[in-house]
Amino acid sequence: MTEPALIHLIYCSTATHEMSQAELLDLLQQSRKLNEQLKLTGMLLYGGGVFMQVLEGIPAAVDMVYQKICRDPRHHSLILLEREPVSERSFAGWSMGFHHLEAEAGQQFAGAFALNDAGPDLEDKACRPGPALDILRQFARTQR
Repeated sequence: MTEPALIHLIYCSTATHEMSQAELLDLLQQSRKLNEQLKLTGMLLYGGGVFMQVLEGIPAAVDMVYQKICRDPRHHSLILLEREPVSERSFAGWSMGFHHLEAEAGQQFAGAFALNDAGPDLEDKACRPGPALDILRQFARTQR
């Protein structure tokens, strides 16, 4: 079976602590630099202690970055929502789009994932691949 030329990978995770603006900026700068080197694109949302991200690119690069995220001590309870071939990028031109949901909006975002100690509840419709990708695309449109 031939490896697809392009995939996207979507995951949710819980932050080990509420991240400051400075920590988020540092994370974003690191991510953009690595993603540019690997020709990855995507979108990262953070709010209420929850991350949701989509990465797009060649499978080997996407998988390498996701494994790095899995080992990152800033995350726990990672849930892989989807890893699928795609025909084109949804976030082309962005090494990493980003949206920080402040206070109340962040809590609503976290609440959309029915968070518990084990992380997002996959029975919740927002934590399924289709709705998650729709949410990421919605925030991407507001950033353009």
